[in-house]
Amino acid sequence: MSRPDVARPELGLLLPGWSVRVLFGLVAVALCLAVAQPGFWLSIALLLTVASVAVPRTLAPWFLIGVLAFTVLLRPQSSTDWRVYVVIAGAHLLHVLGSWMLVVRPSSSLQPAALWPSIRRLLLIQAPVQVIAAGALLLSGAVQGRSLVPLAVVAGAGILAVTLVLAAPLVRRPPT
Repeated sequence: MSRPDVARPELGLLLPGWSVRVLFGLVAVALCLAVAQPGFWLSIALLLTVASVAVPRTLAPWFLIGVLAFTVLLRPQSSTDWRVYVVIAGAHLLHVLGSWMLVVRPSSSLQPAALWPSIRRLLLIQAPVQVIAAGALLLSGAVQGRSLVPLAVVAGAGILAVTLVLAAPLVRRPPT
């Protein structure tokens, strides 16, 4: 029995913990239907979706991400194919939802505001990743049949430069 004079914290909107699993299932089924080719790979992806929702402590959510990415690779790639962009964003979202399923019990309550930092990171990462994916697809279409040696040399030099810039502070000895 609660006493009227006891202060209670205002928690705001609370969702049931099982709603994370439902959201994972909805996103996964939508991705399966949009990305996976009908037949064998679609049935495997849907089975992995069921396993992911039923027993998230297995690696099923991450196997599902791999299967969905693989099914996109079975199609010819082009910068205008929306499936590539959808699977990149969807795989990231499934990873986040899969991670949430590991820590949110279905019987618990959940404040949606607690999930905002993860959602914000997802959005901040997806913006440049989608642009880079589009650039990579455009570049791969533009260089078909041409030598990639000059591009590989420039890319290698860029990777070396970034490595040197990032590694320099790590190898410097601290002042004694």
